[in-house]
Amino acid sequence: MAKEVGYRQNGTIGFMDFPRDVTAQTRETAYNAYNILARAKVNAIGLNFESSDYLNSAGIGLVIGLVEDATQSGRKVYGYGLSSHYRKLFSMVGLTERIVLVANEQEMLELCSQNS
Repeated sequence: MAKEVGYRQNGTIGFMDFPRDVTAQTRETAYNAYNILARAKVNAIGLNFESSDYLNSAGIGLVIGLVEDATQSGRKVYGYGLSSHYRKLFSMVGLTERIVLVANEQEMLELCSQNS
């Protein structure tokens, strides 16, 4: 089963498309995708969890690390496609202080266009 994190770019906005299971095995492709987007000088990153059903503690740790790196580099981070369970969990671990949770990619794009 694919554990790869895909990536896309739309101008200065990057997207990371997470697989069904986000675990320690996801780490390498996640950082590879992030680094490609960072080198492309994106100023906002959308973490797309629409295909994700499962994030274990290593997967959540991975997301925390990515959000930390992105915010320290001055990038705005958005997350979408999370179940209510994972939205609550992101809030409990303090991620929602650094990441903007939106309903979907369209909402993220609208917010990005308002902030530019």
